[in-house]
Amino acid sequence: MRRGLAISALVGLVLVVSLLVHVTRPLPASRDGLHSSLILSPNATRLAGRLSADGYWREDVRLDQIDPKLIDVLLAYEDQRFWSHWGVDPLALGRSVFDSVRLGRVSSGASTLTMQTARLMYPELGQKTVWAKFRQMLMAFRIEYHLSKTEILERYFSLAPYGGNIEGIQAGAYAWLNRPPNRLTYREAAFFVALPQSPETRRPDRYLQRAERSTSHVLATVAPRLGIEAERLIELQNERIPIRKSAIDLGHLHLIDRLGSKTGGTLTSTIDAEWQERVSQLVKSHIQSYPSSVNAGAIVVERRTGNVRAYVGSSDYLSEPRKGGNNYLQALRSPGSTLKPLIYGLALDRGLLTPTSLMADTRVQVDGYAPTNFDDGFSGQVMLRDALLQSLNIPAINTLERLGTKRVEQQIANYLQLNRTQMRNPGLSLAVGGLSLRPEQVVELYLGLVDQPSPALNFLHDQAAKYQTPLLSKSASQALLSLLLQTDMSGQNFIVKTGTSSGYRDAWSVHVLEDFIVLVWIGAPDNISQEGMTGAASATPLGSQIIRTLELPPPAITQGLTPVYSTRKRVDTACPRLIEYPENDEWIVSSDLSLSVGSRFDNVTWFLNGASVALENGTIQLNHAGANTLSATRDGCLTAISVFLSLQN
Repeated sequence: MRRGLAISALVGLVLVVSLLVHVTRPLPASRDGLHSSLILSPNATRLAGRLSADGYWREDVRLDQIDPKLIDVLLAYEDQRFWSHWGVDPLALGRSVFDSVRLGRVSSGASTLTMQTARLMYPELGQKTVWAKFRQMLMAFRIEYHLSKTEILERYFSLAPYGGNIEGIQAGAYAWLNRPPNRLTYREAAFFVALPQSPETRRPDRYLQRAERSTSHVLATVAPRLGIEAERLIELQNERIPIRKSAIDLGHLHLIDRLGSKTGGTLTSTIDAEWQERVSQLVKSHIQSYPSSVNAGAIVVERRTGNVRAYVGSSDYLSEPRKGGNNYLQALRSPGSTLKPLIYGLALDRGLLTPTSLMADTRVQVDGYAPTNFDDGFSGQVMLRDALLQSLNIPAINTLERLGTKRVEQQIANYLQLNRTQMRNPGLSLAVGGLSLRPEQVVELYLGLVDQPSPALNFLHDQAAKYQTPLLSKSASQALLSLLLQTDMSGQNFIVKTGTSSGYRDAWSVHVLEDFIVLVWIGAPDNISQEGMTGAASATPLGSQIIRTLELPPPAITQGLTPVYSTRKRVDTACPRLIEYPENDEWIVSSDLSLSVGSRFDNVTWFLNGASVALENGTIQLNHAGANTLSATRDGCLTAISVFLSLQN
């Protein structure tokens, strides 16, 4: 007898220890780890959604996002002792065993909400067998050990089925009510308790009477438990339940592509829902006048924080002819002339130029590279402001050469954290679109030009802004903005830099406002040439329309700006050479910084590195050794050469 008791005690101990070992083991991965991707605006407006990896609308949810009436009705109907049991209700289990013996079949009456949650998390536990029921109980103990009661309810409300591929009360409420589940009537709450018990046979869009009966049954069952009076119960049972399941709006899917993860989840972005919708409609409308081989993208970024307020990757995500599924704000494209402000800004910062510098816009050839301007003409002597606003190529290329192409490439690569593959050594062509960049990267460069400190692009509402060392000093940035600032016919200030890539494949406009930067890209996804598609003619009108629609304030008047009128004048190709000596690209060795110069013409105006200089006994005093640009003008003609002076030891 004693031996039998000892063996029984030992067996019992082994079972208890085994149970404890099982319960304390970490929970295995479950369906709860796979959610739909959802992007929200800061005010919780749904911007975009996508099915989970296993094909469901399934959204994570917190209890404070659910109307308490739904929680009360669920517990009153399904599991009144939920807050006190450990995953298995002994009273319900005893009743179920008795009924099973009496009826000769397994009863489901013993299922607690924890056990139901176990079935939802691990569908293989859903079979109606004694062994499956036992495994459910073991998993329920394990879930209770690892999760709080609140977390268990949140798991249930994230996974409960509501018809078709709709799972979780968040998706269920939007599917059946087209609103979140934070405000429900008792009738609606009863509907969302009844539906998961048989989600396909109680769908009101298919089986309205069944849905009505099951909902009324839930109400009748919980009414006495929740203190709902008979009169009120009749009123509730006469309320209509939703009879149509709405398609969940996919929204702006490029936001999902840009921000979502493979496992899904809900992210709160910096995107303004109203702005996003307006910009999206403007882009879609604007592109309709272009061939189906053309698409567009637009982005609105807040200066000083980098917060992205509108992000439209294409005119229509689902458009096959325009290849709308591509996100063109992340596509590598030729930026045309949009990098010229960067080149001039760096030159201003290093003292190679001043805001009043004169630039040489004439024929030039460097290592076999002979660039021209957009209109194939030359302008002669121009002010820096003219060279910048008229987007002249030759002055920008000359300035880039003086800065050193490798140095500028490295600055861009470091600032944007580019890999070697993207850089590809563009050389002097960097000034005219030879370095392929993503529109997002172009915006980030402009943030580095106009704001100190310079913010990185930020898409997440709860993420603090990240700053990096600006590309320019504050004084150089202000000087650059002053040069770019213009006034339209109505007296309104504006700053815009356009760009057009070779072959009219990309049209750009970058608008700098007081508080925002707006970038527009229009181009051909397949790089098909679009004759006449330029930044000024195609992208700028859309950018201006976005600014007007969103009522974005213009840039403020920059202190110290002196209007400088265009000095542009086409150079006659028959202009004589005005500089007799030195020769272009001549290497000169000297004991001092004096440079002998000569011309066979009188009344020649001389410039050194863009600044006017006077001759003294036929010599010019250089400011430094190394590379220098010497220019001479007379009667609208200009000759510019480069020399390199090396000092003798």
